[in-house]
Amino acid sequence: LAQNRTHSMSATVTTSSFSLPHSLRRYQCNRCVFRDNNNRQQLVSSSGRRLQKSSVSVSSSLEGDKTIVIIGGTGRVGSSSANAIQKALSESSPSSKIVLASRNKASFEETVSRYPGLRSKTTTFREVDVSDIQSIESAIKGADLVINTAGPFQTVKTCNILEACINLSVPNYLDVCDDGSYAKNAKSLDAKAKASKVTAITSGGIYPGVSNIMAAKAIENQLRDAKIARERNDEDEAAESSSSSQEEKDEIEYLLYNYFTAGSGGVGSTILATSFLLCGEEVTIYENGNEVRMEAASSRKVVDFGKGVGKREIFLYNLPEVESTHKIFNVPTIKARFGTSPGIWNTAMVAMARLLPSDVLKNKELIQQVASALMPLVKLVDAAVGEKMSIKIDCKLKDGKISTSLFTHNKLSECVGQSVAAFALAMLEGESSYGVWYPEETSTFLDQDLLLARASEGASQFQLSQAPWKLESQPINLGFGISLE
Repeated sequence: LAQNRTHSMSATVTTSSFSLPHSLRRYQCNRCVFRDNNNRQQLVSSSGRRLQKSSVSVSSSLEGDKTIVIIGGTGRVGSSSANAIQKALSESSPSSKIVLASRNKASFEETVSRYPGLRSKTTTFREVDVSDIQSIESAIKGADLVINTAGPFQTVKTCNILEACINLSVPNYLDVCDDGSYAKNAKSLDAKAKASKVTAITSGGIYPGVSNIMAAKAIENQLRDAKIARERNDEDEAAESSSSSQEEKDEIEYLLYNYFTAGSGGVGSTILATSFLLCGEEVTIYENGNEVRMEAASSRKVVDFGKGVGKREIFLYNLPEVESTHKIFNVPTIKARFGTSPGIWNTAMVAMARLLPSDVLKNKELIQQVASALMPLVKLVDAAVGEKMSIKIDCKLKDGKISTSLFTHNKLSECVGQSVAAFALAMLEGESSYGVWYPEETSTFLDQDLLLARASEGASQFQLSQAPWKLESQPINLGFGISLE
């Protein structure tokens, strides 16, 4: 499910002063938390202390002009992404070209009407048929980065756009895939991407995408905190030796992805169709290391998404971050749930998953027609409930504490574009690492901290690895008229 503004902001970040052992170095990260959301000029550590490191700007430092082709660029996600990228490059690389590739020119005119800033000499249109690799190759020739926002990704059996990039050795490819099967197919092209010197990231939107990196940070921080706790308790050589024997036992017990979006999130019929198609997919979760299959829109749970969102019902759906995070970090229990408002939409999704035949739910053309037909009603509801979105990630260390990370934004239609732009800029500014990668695997060649700062610009909440009670929507009553907020 996918990601508008990216402009200059300064912030301070911290890096822990201790050195992790080699076995844990891949988990090392900078922990940063936005605490004052009205004045987001500083970052503080999760302990609440102000940090004194030098500031980092989230505006682009890209040198030289680039050509960025966005397939599906006139859709809601693609156009929001184009708008965010253009703003980010307006100072550092104003002559960079953005190409919006889609089926017809009429959709381009609608896009530039929606985002007047895209009506410029550096933004152009190219017609493309995503089912025809030759058409795709013609559209992407000469690109430095190709972004695939041409969803829905459900039921799509081939990765034509990635294959075209590999055929032409396009340096960078990014997609906003939210389907497990499509992501697996993309990963199967890893060897070909390496051979053609292509750096590709699949599932690089907001959720999945930014959420994957938040989860990676949560895991990293939990393992780091476990090491810190041991170092504080082990003060002599004998204790250190004992600690060393225990070090390999540190592991994450579970990680839970929790997502909420009000209404349709203001991102159009394609995302609505995606939600309907997910009702026809069996859900894969992991429980104590075992792969478990569940019904779509099942296992209802009420989750507190903090101030401004509150408690919301969410349900299991089949999302690619479950398998990727399980395999990359060996997390034994991992699940992803999503919910919307008003509650009648959740009820309708559950009814679809239970009552409609599987072949109907997997009929992409029919589902897209239904989604388009419902859009007038959906827009009326969206006007009433807004398009707020929230990501909450709960991560528990085995025999240890639970940490919670939270990202809330008032407009999904903006932050989805911001998030895609954050990945795009990170790829153009970072080092090449040939192959096909999930977002969690990018720490060695992307600046993930800067990526998160860019993606969360304008967020009402963005916090990593906090005690769960700190992020509750209601203050905790301690008695005697004292409460913690």
